[in-house]
Amino acid sequence: MEAFGLREADTPIRESPGWASTEKVVVFLPEEWDRREERMAFLQEAAPGVELIPVRNRADAMERGVLAEADVVLGLGCSESTLNAIGARVRWIQSGSVGVARCFEESVNQALRERHILATSIRDMTKRAIAQHSLTLMLSLIGGMDIHHDRQEDHFWGRTQTDVVKDKHLDMEFQDQTLFVVGLGSIGTEVGRLAHALGFRVVATRNSSREGPDFVDYVGLSDEMYELAAQADVVYAAVPNTPATQDMFDKQFFNAMKESAYFVSIVRLPVINWEDLKDALRTGSIAGFGADDLPQDDFELWDMPRVIMTPHVSDYSNRYRDNQFLLYRENLRRYVAGERMLNVVDLDRGY
Repeated sequence: MEAFGLREADTPIRESPGWASTEKVVVFLPEEWDRREERMAFLQEAAPGVELIPVRNRADAMERGVLAEADVVLGLGCSESTLNAIGARVRWIQSGSVGVARCFEESVNQALRERHILATSIRDMTKRAIAQHSLTLMLSLIGGMDIHHDRQEDHFWGRTQTDVVKDKHLDMEFQDQTLFVVGLGSIGTEVGRLAHALGFRVVATRNSSREGPDFVDYVGLSDEMYELAAQADVVYAAVPNTPATQDMFDKQFFNAMKESAYFVSIVRLPVINWEDLKDALRTGSIAGFGADDLPQDDFELWDMPRVIMTPHVSDYSNRYRDNQFLLYRENLRRYVAGERMLNVVDLDRGY
């Protein structure tokens, strides 16, 4: 808990309606994953006497009929298809991902409430990897690595006194830069910590309060984001995908940014107005864009200068599966013992 900054639920799971002794747990464990037997043994240590049933995917689970008899499902998430397949005994679903937007689809959200099913995510277990990836995007834009890569492909050395590769938005020293973190959650906080260590001044917004760690100079509320955007040299978007955040980053926001500022994002697609973003890039309202997720078929955006993209891989690292199963094991231990669970999804707040 301390290493990853995980949060406990307010009440023990034993006090939830329908909680009972655990007999069968379905575990999503594709055949291509490494150390499958070792990972199952790792989980079994936390739940002696409980039957753990590995499945390759949802289709495999449904074909074998194991979801109908399960008490717990690890790794399949809370999609409508999963809820339709599970039996009446299930009281806990552990998602294998950070994002849990499907839990807030109307039919899914209603079913989770009515059936008293607890949903948990792997939030915070991947924050270090995501933060490192995010910082790589930021520094690549500031250093013009996309420009240098294009020149490398063209076999152009481009290092003369008359060369114009170094425009006014490139190679700014970090101590002269302000990073604005929009969404000071676990990932945004880790990005702020790393950036501050490099010399950035860090400001941020969050919904819950004005409290923040010492390395953040100022924490504002969400209604201050335009004012803070005007100060920033880099804007980092890290808000969850909820109905309240859809189209949050739009023309008004991009117009508030400096023309020399970069916009870096790990948010899901609905949070950004993509046409407004492209207009901002075309007109020079912002200097560039880095993202770990963008519309897969919007090749106009793909081909724009000063855009660096990665295909939704920021959470992957050499420790991804180990961290994932570390949380699975601890939450399984807590569930069997009836204790307070970790990373509980708030069905009202949207994450």
